Amino acid sequence: MSHTTFVDGDRIDLRPPCEDDVPFLVEAENHPQVRRHVSRFRTPIDETTYREERWPPSNDDDGVELLVVPKSGEFGGDLVGSVSLAPIQQPDGYANFGVWLHPDAWGDGFALEAGARLLDYGFRSHRLHRVSATVAADNDASRRLCARLGFVEEGAAREAWFLDGAHVDAVHYGLLEREWDGPAAVLE
Repeated sequence: MSHTTFVDGDRIDLRPPCEDDVPFLVEAENHPQVRRHVSRFRTPIDETTYREERWPPSNDDDGVELLVVPKSGEFGGDLVGSVSLAPIQQPDGYANFGVWLHPDAWGDGFALEAGARLLDYGFRSHRLHRVSATVAADNDASRRLCARLGFVEEGAAREAWFLDGAHVDAVHYGLLEREWDGPAAVLE
């Protein structure tokens, strides 16, 4: 099936989800390594419940969630994850950044390019002023991703999340439009 590309990157495309994507989304959401770091995925979900509660994705203007599709290589043409800016709050020009990838695709730079492309889209097309991200203190990969994308660590909410039987700090990051130099500065 042909899918419409929403954001065209060098190595990846970002596109809206479609009906054919539901089995992948359910499988990835239930993967313990994904679920551990995404608060809205902490409870396992079956496909019927997913379709009842989360499908179709909201078409209102309070955010954008796009699927990450590598153009070539081992995962060429396959879904590997999702990247989002949600909610988008206007007139404040604010959104929260989120990204998750299936663990099979970790370490290939897809999150970096997807994040850079979506941030650029958000700053240009939605005229965002500020984007935030919140990451578990022990999620080193996501913390490195935020730093590489130019986010500034702004503090932590001590023991705010309960993950794997323990309370962990939620580290807060922020990126202002004037600090964003575009995807080329991040991806070079």
